[in-house]
Amino acid sequence: MEGPRLPPSATFHESDDDKPDDPPPTWHRPTSSLSALPSQDPPPQHWRNHSLNLSPILDTPQRSLPPPDSIPELETYVVQVPRDQIYWTPPPEHAKYVEKLRNNPEKNKKNGCAKRLMWFFIILVVFGLILGAITLILHLVFNPALPVFAVERLTVKPSYFEVALRAENPTSNMGVNYMMKPNGVVSLTYKNKRLGRGKFPKMFQAASGSDKVNVKLDGSTKNAVMPPRGSKQPVSLVLMMELKADYEAGPVKKNKEVVVTCDVKVKGLDAKKVEIVSENCESEFKD
Repeated sequence: MEGPRLPPSATFHESDDDKPDDPPPTWHRPTSSLSALPSQDPPPQHWRNHSLNLSPILDTPQRSLPPPDSIPELETYVVQVPRDQIYWTPPPEHAKYVEKLRNNPEKNKKNGCAKRLMWFFIILVVFGLILGAITLILHLVFNPALPVFAVERLTVKPSYFEVALRAENPTSNMGVNYMMKPNGVVSLTYKNKRLGRGKFPKMFQAASGSDKVNVKLDGSTKNAVMPPRGSKQPVSLVLMMELKADYEAGPVKKNKEVVVTCDVKVKGLDAKKVEIVSENCESEFKD
């Protein structure tokens, strides 16, 4: 039986010329199975004598690594996976309700009209509440105050009286226009007997304003029973005015009717100089 076949390069040297100093015969693998050597140092002496020619392998330079710049960078990819779609199936009661609506079209029309009327009523109520709130706010913010009048001087002429008044507008956020009320009059009386009558002049007064105004009254004291000349007894006169006061502040306007009554006590009504002993004017809004 033959033993294992040796490679061609593996031979035994059985010559008589062998010397004891020679190394013993060895078996070598083919060079194609050898891996690259880790260094470039020359092989040992016994390799040179008894191995195949390894110079091509030893002479091959070692491969170098590529520069760092040539290494491709890692990239991130986002993969979107669609979510599971869930379909909802309505319960069978819905189908019955729809079928019921289809079978009763007249009832559907009535329900639709009722809903429209209900929504219209709700809108009206909401609009009314908003309008009421706005009106209340405007009433509280823009609330006219009663004007204040005072008699400062009274002058008696043969055919007329001249009354000097001071008018004040205490409303801080609204101006006022004064004018005569239709069929209104300014009158001066003594014991319910009219001494004179006239018109109040048109006048605009700013907010929180104070102005003087002269009122001319046609008349005399001839038709009235006056105290004896030279009497020091005060004479009580009544000055009454019916005025129209239009308050305004931008787009906000309020129209009022004002009645002013002044109780005036004077001395020397028949003299050139009339002395005012006391005076008191009261104003009120007339509805």
